[in-house]
Amino acid sequence: MQNSVESKFLLMNDVLNLRRPERMPMGDYGFIEYKPDIYHLGSPEYAVKSGEVGISRNGKKRYTQDGGVWAVGDKDKYKSYEDVLNVNLDNFGVEEICPDMLSEMSRLYDAKAKSCFPVPMHYGTLITRATIEFGWEPFLTAFAIDPKGFGQILNRLGQSSLAVIQGWAEIDEVRLIAIHDDIAGTRGVFIKPEWYREYVFPCYKSIFDAIHYKGKKVLYISDGNYLEILDDILKLNPDGLYVESTSMRPCELMSRSGKDKLYLIKTDSLNIDFGTPDDIFTEILELRDLHEDFPGMMIYMGGGKPRQGNAEAFNRYYNQLLVYNL
Repeated sequence: MQNSVESKFLLMNDVLNLRRPERMPMGDYGFIEYKPDIYHLGSPEYAVKSGEVGISRNGKKRYTQDGGVWAVGDKDKYKSYEDVLNVNLDNFGVEEICPDMLSEMSRLYDAKAKSCFPVPMHYGTLITRATIEFGWEPFLTAFAIDPKGFGQILNRLGQSSLAVIQGWAEIDEVRLIAIHDDIAGTRGVFIKPEWYREYVFPCYKSIFDAIHYKGKKVLYISDGNYLEILDDILKLNPDGLYVESTSMRPCELMSRSGKDKLYLIKTDSLNIDFGTPDDIFTEILELRDLHEDFPGMMIYMGGGKPRQGNAEAFNRYYNQLLVYNL
């Protein structure tokens, strides 16, 4: 029963209702995306050898064997910050919420529901979409030179994201929607909080409100350490938060955010890739202790190239410590 689709739905129903389930969810949910070719980095177009960097056909992405896909923007279109600030906003169309969109979203939901609990995720919401389109250097330089002008560009990207989210919120079966936008790195936020408050968080609020208006829950996802602006994010009333344990200790973020939230936790990549089974045991034991007080927890294993034996140790300790009733 543990791995049946029915059991995964029942488990996630407990989590969404903040009831501690018989085990901590891992692999019971799966993300689905609308038009990932526009709003996500996608997958590598070909295999890349270890130590080499591949280039996508359109030149906007780089591939590595260990790191996946990285956005560098269109270097022909955006050679400098001026090219970014002078971009034609009509290049970024706003989706039409129409039968074709809703039919495709329903198809994506139904296909994923055959194997697990589907969670729509919108990956390129604002900042992440800017990095995909422009690349990091042109984007950050444009922001630094003319924050107000770049804010207008973000507003258009936000309109596009809002339309997609409104579409997902129309699908009756959908219960949880994930909003992804990387606004921080391991050492903290990479744009001053005041600018986020003026140009980013109002858009988030519109998106979160649209989700709540249809009776759905919202899970906010950002990599990195965003503790500096956690209070600002909490004011937007997300139902759940993401914790990248390599950047933040789950207990620190969760103690500040409260027991009435969902938490998607990526376990510490350093433990998996470079640590020992004892390190993994200690981390999973801490998650078990947290689960006593925070019923809305979900996890997945971090790391890119697990040290020999660590993936097996992770699964062993998961079953030993985080499965309560077999």
